[in-house]
Amino acid sequence: MQKEFSKVWRSVDYPGIELFHAYFHQFCFGKHWHDELAIGIIQAGAEQLDYRGETAILPQGSIVAINPSEVHTGFSGSDHGWHYRMFYFDTGLIEQILQEHNGFGLAPAPFLRGPNIYDPQLFSLFDQLHRSLEEESLALASDSLLTIAITQIFTRHGDQKFQPKSVKDKRAPSLAKAYLRENWQRNVTLDELCHYTDVSRYQLIRSFNRQFGITPHQFLILLKTQQARTLFQAGGNSAEVAIDCGFFDQSHLTRNFKKAFGITPGRYIQSM
Repeated sequence: MQKEFSKVWRSVDYPGIELFHAYFHQFCFGKHWHDELAIGIIQAGAEQLDYRGETAILPQGSIVAINPSEVHTGFSGSDHGWHYRMFYFDTGLIEQILQEHNGFGLAPAPFLRGPNIYDPQLFSLFDQLHRSLEEESLALASDSLLTIAITQIFTRHGDQKFQPKSVKDKRAPSLAKAYLRENWQRNVTLDELCHYTDVSRYQLIRSFNRQFGITPHQFLILLKTQQARTLFQAGGNSAEVAIDCGFFDQSHLTRNFKKAFGITPGRYIQSM
């Protein structure tokens, strides 16, 4: 049987987010609450919790949504325990993201219809976001995943209706694409792109994806991996190419190169 573990940390770049990663089998949480919005994903097994006077079982693939100040418990809902990842979002951060998306103030603060949400696409988004804040990732990737995940969970599963602002400048996606091509070696941020195109975060991501079929952070990663392949063909080694292309290290390059081309840089170099 897998040994129980737990890990908690805060991202340096996102002080308004606390992260938790754990596997429990025997351990049980007593009654407690969080001042933050708690959102998690059940990666394996099942969690059982008492929430709002009812008992809920959240199996693998579920998104956990506990609103701020709501008293709840947490314990194993299967013979194999539960493996999960959690976010604790400062409510100010949530309101900032949603206000930018919606275009006007939020009063009262929005709530999620929880505690169990089944939404495979959102599950994947929160999984990617959590891992991006655990491993070294491009700022544009973490910024984009955070913006998309929060706006979509409240749009689909919140207690208020959100109408995204329309993009006034239809040139924004093309401007952003050209900017990324010119600055592909750097760790470009989403705020930097928004300042350059004069549109909001969610507007830019949505319009860019609609026009090019890919998000800005996916486009930047592909630019870097395409250039890495060219450098490998010219005889470059992994360590040099990782630095030249703006990856954090060889592991970061390897992860994204294999995702794009189906082969590791080492094997690709051998084939050359």
